[in-house]
Amino acid sequence: MIPSPIGRFFVLLWLFCCWIPCAFATTSQEPDVTIRRGAELTGKGTKMPVVTITQPAGGWTTSLQLEVSGTCSDPTADPVAANINGVRYYLRTFAGAFSKKFPASKGKNTVIVECSNKAGTSRASAMVDAVINPIPLKVVLTSDTDGVYTDLHLYEPDRTHVYWAETHSPSGGIFFLNKQGESFDQPGYGPYLYVHPAPPVGVFRVDVNYWPGEAVQHTLANLDIITNEGLPSESRKRVRKPLARPGETQTFAYIVFRGNGQVPSIFIPGQDPESDMPEEVRAYKKQGEPKLEGDFAYLSAVDEKALRDSVTRLALLQAKKTSPLWEDKQRDCAGLVRFAYSRALQNPTPAEKRKMGIPDALHLPPVSAFAKRVFPDHSRIWQVGFEATAPRYGAFADAETLIGFNFHKKTRDVTLARDGDLLVYQKGFEESVPYHLMIYVQNRPENLAVYHNGASGQEAQVRVVRLQDLMTSPDPVWIPGADNPYFLGVYEWNRIDPQGVKVL
Repeated sequence: MIPSPIGRFFVLLWLFCCWIPCAFATTSQEPDVTIRRGAELTGKGTKMPVVTITQPAGGWTTSLQLEVSGTCSDPTADPVAANINGVRYYLRTFAGAFSKKFPASKGKNTVIVECSNKAGTSRASAMVDAVINPIPLKVVLTSDTDGVYTDLHLYEPDRTHVYWAETHSPSGGIFFLNKQGESFDQPGYGPYLYVHPAPPVGVFRVDVNYWPGEAVQHTLANLDIITNEGLPSESRKRVRKPLARPGETQTFAYIVFRGNGQVPSIFIPGQDPESDMPEEVRAYKKQGEPKLEGDFAYLSAVDEKALRDSVTRLALLQAKKTSPLWEDKQRDCAGLVRFAYSRALQNPTPAEKRKMGIPDALHLPPVSAFAKRVFPDHSRIWQVGFEATAPRYGAFADAETLIGFNFHKKTRDVTLARDGDLLVYQKGFEESVPYHLMIYVQNRPENLAVYHNGASGQEAQVRVVRLQDLMTSPDPVWIPGADNPYFLGVYEWNRIDPQGVKVL
């Protein structure tokens, strides 16, 4: 699961805290650190703001969800802070309005909303009584930084992995994505929530994974664990840890449920003494903990279509006029694939489009910010090998590496090819360049193939050929047919779901 630009690391206390277990989370106020913390959490207004809560309206409810909505008079105040039963959340505002739903707690639910700007902070409160069953386990993850993802991962006692791509477990665990209004799982403050109405006996492990974005180099993650919420035995524990290394995962907590009415135990690695580790956790670790997999994720159907459209439009454009940002040394058949795919993921601004040589009239459908979490580093999207058991990524991949690690063969029937798929040929390893790649383009108004001819200097060209002409090529090497031994088939990018099952 998930991505960051180059140059993420810094050498102050935050970075050392990722190498050495830290039992504290004091935030640095050094200017070269604070400048990278993302959006300021106060509005720009100089008049004291007024905050109004419209929901909850008071009284009582039988709903399992609690809506918190209202307005702040300062439209620049984004986000506002909401404290719900002692747990702090940030709510994005839209022209001063905010609205979001949270799992309700049995009994009285107290909501305090704060709106801040340069003049100060105003508060409003509301209370509602929820007539519902108590929640035995609730885990809430938030962060103090906009523009980053701090992903919550739960491993249940049977090793079931519950997270943003698998939101329900067979035992009844439920994962709530960070959704607000029409905005689906945007980077920022969260929250991510996990609840379980009947936790099975055993050890739950709570992991947090960090995916920075833009120029943000770190965040402070806040994890709240609440057990037996709404009962006299209710227990709350908060963990605050800095995260700085792109793609890093830390285990924040172990939660032990023993059954028979016994009070659950919570153990925080690096914060609680080793002597306090429950025996169940010791046995769990000794047996071999589940490893956080690469969470290899696929693009959603919407992002897939946007990517395919942009890849083909960018490839066709290179046949008319080569982009000045496509370096001379990168110009070959594999280079065209790298350029088209990497730039299609860029979501360029109008100014960036002009630098790329893209006409204003050429629309490149943007992929979502959520889709970019697929990549550990936006500038290094190509898998080039392995380090131990983990994939290794780079900015450069030749044709053999592209089809070996990054694209999979889906068919030899060219009629099943789609926009952005590759037509792959292999001429034999005695050739200096044995592989040749073409980008397939649908219905323009005919089916086409775009490719670089592999030449250099004055002879170098990006060419466009009709598929029909390829099928009747006088050189049988280039016929994309099942009976051509040089045609390996139609290849599809590994980030496109071949089954349409697991998506971002």
